Amino acid sequence: MKFSAFGLSDIGLARPNNEDVWTSIPEIGFFALADGMGGHQAGEVAARETIELLANTMKKIEPSDPLTLVIALKGAIEKANAWVYQLSQEEASLQGMGTTLCCLVWADNAIIYAHVGDSRLYRFRKQKLELLTQDHSLMTKWLKAGKKSHGPYPYKHVITRAIGTAPKAHPEIAIDRHEEGDLYVLCTDGLTDVLFLEEIEKILQTSPSLEEASQNLIQQAKIKGSSDNMTILMVQSDGNGREDLLRQQCDDATGPEGAPGDALRVKWTAGESF
Repeated sequence: MKFSAFGLSDIGLARPNNEDVWTSIPEIGFFALADGMGGHQAGEVAARETIELLANTMKKIEPSDPLTLVIALKGAIEKANAWVYQLSQEEASLQGMGTTLCCLVWADNAIIYAHVGDSRLYRFRKQKLELLTQDHSLMTKWLKAGKKSHGPYPYKHVITRAIGTAPKAHPEIAIDRHEEGDLYVLCTDGLTDVLFLEEIEKILQTSPSLEEASQNLIQQAKIKGSSDNMTILMVQSDGNGREDLLRQQCDDATGPEGAPGDALRVKWTAGESF
């Protein structure tokens, strides 16, 4: 498995705390982020418990074919959902808490990805950006029904699926075969609420590294007035002799604990990551 990775989380301009949580486990090719919701920091609890339990479960799964990994990932997400739901039922201060989830497992020839809620996964291939996930939200239902609005869409931030709000999570899981140079971008809605696909695409096209691309995206979202927490996780397939986007990041990357990254080249920030 040859890939580069970088993660960055920002509290944003208005929130008193960061309810986004993310993890990067390059040795098993697992990456995930969650955007918590709920009063009195309960959202942060939901996001952190979800990511921690999911990460610990995935560490125990042996590398396998993509279809087997789909089953394993679904089971891990449902296990995390059951735990967060149980916590919300047992403690009054945590009632109603929940979190979105977007995660990716890197296999030899494919990625397996899953999401619940409105955290997203994009694929940047040959300088073109494509959204791979579809938000589980009332706004998505509104648009699919052909509705139009002359002002802001109603119920824009109401999601229809979340981790921890019901006994079952019903994650959406898919497989995508990665190609040389493919870049996958996981992000929370603090970014996508204000940046259009074309704006994200342009920043990716003009940024020389994963780190700079992440910083530029968050900076632009702030300029456009995003008041929410923002988290970005980027995972890119390394190619041979690439001179375009992110070659600098691949050349400079190191493996876990600072070791030379021969088979696995990865960079990530400490930030909110486990």
